[in-house]
Parts: sequence; structure tokens; C-alpha cells
Amino acid sequence: MEQQGTGSGTRWGPLFGARAATWADTWEGPQGWGTPVYAHVLDRARVGPGTTILDCGCGAGRFVRLAADRGADVAGIDASGDLVDIAAERSPQADLRVGDIQTLPWTDGAFDVVTGFSSFQFADDHAAALTEARRVCRGQVWVAVPTRLADSGIPQVFAALTTLLPDDALTSLKRSGMYALSAPGTLEDVLAMARMSPRTDETIEASTAFPDAGAAVGAFLSAGATALAVRHAGQPAVERAVSDALDPFTGDGGQVTLPGWFRVVQAG
Repeated sequence: MEQQGTGSGTRWGPLFGARAATWADTWEGPQGWGTPVYAHVLDRARVGPGTTILDCGCGAGRFVRLAADRGADVAGIDASGDLVDIAAERSPQADLRVGDIQTLPWTDGAFDVVTGFSSFQFADDHAAALTEARRVCRGQVWVAVPTRLADSGIPQVFAALTTLLPDDALTSLKRSGMYALSAPGTLEDVLAMARMSPRTDETIEASTAFPDAGAAVGAFLSAGATALAVRHAGQPAVERAVSDALDPFTGDGGQVTLPGWFRVVQAG
């Protein structure tokens, strides 16, 4: 496992890595947000034996593991060394590296497929990150970003944290954060700057479920933006805000289900 660190990765890596085990078990667990999105890309990209695939922002490696299970030769990069360590445990054969997605340490055309699941928006320069993805790809680049934010549970919970974040963080998150590429037309503009355009463009429903509110609160505490709120306002205040925001999504049995949708674009 090779290591490097520049750009936005130096900020986001420690924030997402602080509670890496919780992140891996929740957001990248069987009921995490990515499962239906991962399946969609694996099917549409026809990932199978011999496919070479790179996941940008691979996190704890759930997608890497799913691709490896289909026989692909897998690689991944993430800003958090703690998350990459978990990914390496899940997929020991994978080429996993710690670094920034704006400077990929692979040669031109090294992969058949390059993916970025809710990751390219965290780059300081989105077009540069996508240009790098295109450079190392000889086939398909797949980009997944959150959409239908007004209907989705996760952004509604994060909205409850806005008063608990410092002003400079709020400004920064609009440029490098979860929803930085979600506004209509934004992804198209960034793809154009990277000399790319959508080839396919679909919206995938991707709900996230937790057994109870405690597990959901713990999951949100493992997210990078929440870690910023904890630093500024303290964990008790953040826990209260998240718990209150989860109430509309909590069923009679206590299970929390957060509806969600992701825009999945194959670009070239």
C-alpha cells in the first residue's frame, strides 16, 4: 500500500478516518447507501473476470470487494489511511493507496473502468479530479452524486448541523463537500471543463437503513462534515441535533430509514 497526501485529501482524510470502523460498518455496510448504486454500475459496466477497475475515494472498500467478487482486478485510492487499511483487510489482493484523487499515481490508460461514488465533489478542483480519472481510464468513467436533495433523508439530517458549523466551514463545503456537484447543471459544467460529457445519465434510488436511532447517530458522527461540527460545537450538541433530525425517519419499531437518490453518470 503506497501513501501520498495533497490537496483536499489532507483535510478530509483525518475527518473521515477518525471513526473509520463505524463508517465501514454503517455507510459501507450491507444496508449502506451505496449498495444499489454499486450494483447498477457493476452491471452496466459489465464488470467481470479480467476487468481492471479503479475506485476513486474507495473508503473502506465495499465497492472494491464487490468488484473483486466478480473477478475484476481492483484498485482504489482514498484520503484516509484508516479507511484504506479496512479496505485492504476486505480485499488483500487489491492495489490500494492513500492519496488525493486530483493526482492519481497510475499511468495513462491503466484501467478499463474508473468510478467515483460520492467522491469527486470532495476535490478542491472537481475538473482536475475528473481529468485525472479520464487520463487513467481507457474505457468508462462513472460518477455518482446525490440528487433529489429535498426528498432525501441524509441532506435533511445534515441541514440540522448548519448552525453548529463555523462560517468558514459552510463556505468551504459548498466548494468541496457532499453536495458540491448536486445543483442542476453543475456536474455537466465540470465534465465539460474536463473535456467529458454524459453518455448515460440515470437516477438510482438508494435508501439507507439503521436498526435504531443510536446506530444512525453513530453513523453520522463518522462522517467528515459532522466531525467539523463536533470540533466547533461539541459532541453532545451534535448528537442532539442529529437525533432530533432523525425523528421523521424513525418507524414504530425504532428502525431508521433514510430515503435517498443518486445521479449516476457514465462519462467520456
